[in-house]
Amino acid sequence: MYLEEYRKARQQGLKEVRFWQSKGVSPYLPVLDDILAEETTCGEVDLGLVDAPLELIVGTRSAGRSRALSRKFRPLMEEDSEFASKWMALCRAHMEEGINDPIKAYEYMHTFYVVEGHKRVSVLNSFGAVNIPAQVTRILPAQDGSKASRIYYEFVDFSRLSGVNYLWFSGTGRFARLQAAVGKAPDEPWSNDDRQTFYIFYARFSALYGDKSSQDLAGLLTKADAMLLFLDIFSYDEAKDYTPAQLKSAFLQLRSAFSVKRDLQDLNPLKALLGGKA
Repeated sequence: MYLEEYRKARQQGLKEVRFWQSKGVSPYLPVLDDILAEETTCGEVDLGLVDAPLELIVGTRSAGRSRALSRKFRPLMEEDSEFASKWMALCRAHMEEGINDPIKAYEYMHTFYVVEGHKRVSVLNSFGAVNIPAQVTRILPAQDGSKASRIYYEFVDFSRLSGVNYLWFSGTGRFARLQAAVGKAPDEPWSNDDRQTFYIFYARFSALYGDKSSQDLAGLLTKADAMLLFLDIFSYDEAKDYTPAQLKSAFLQLRSAFSVKRDLQDLNPLKALLGGKA
């Protein structure tokens, strides 16, 4: 059974390798050391134990493990390799009792790079997990005035208050707008209940945003952008308690308005979101 799981994951990995090679892109894990060699940083912060979203774990700290896994952490080594044996042992542990040991990782510019625990990430990815416990060190980028830097430091401030690390906006000022949209003062921390309630709402919204019916929104907005637009129109106090049917109905109203108002002239919330200060 575990061999079959490995074979399936490896086949996906090899398919992914062929795809990226056909595009002239490296099919292996990005290496943070290579990225940092061309960037200026300004220190590190120990974040302790956090739940790292698996979709934001994008690479490895050093090059040593980069070719054992595809860009989506699918295994690439032969079935009779030591790597495969250890992967299958972790697969068994996950299916029997769950993987609970935290990985070690660095966070840089809202993405995570693994130091220890590559196979744990690979196994959990194969089973569609959402998060993995991680001991995380944040590497702070230089505050160089660039748009990316400004958005990132707004994220740092927001995540310090909210404990939410899975959101990303494509423009500045939006983390503060979200803080206000959920009824919080600019410097007001979130409670555990606040985080849990928001996560449930965001997960339900994300499922709708990822649906094929929302393709006219996808590509233009991040999920967080689209959610903030939604909260410009529908009150969070009400929307967080919507039934799935109510949430879908409201989302479809947003999609329909966006489809009709492509020039943004009459859709003020969307115009404000996308046309605001960069």
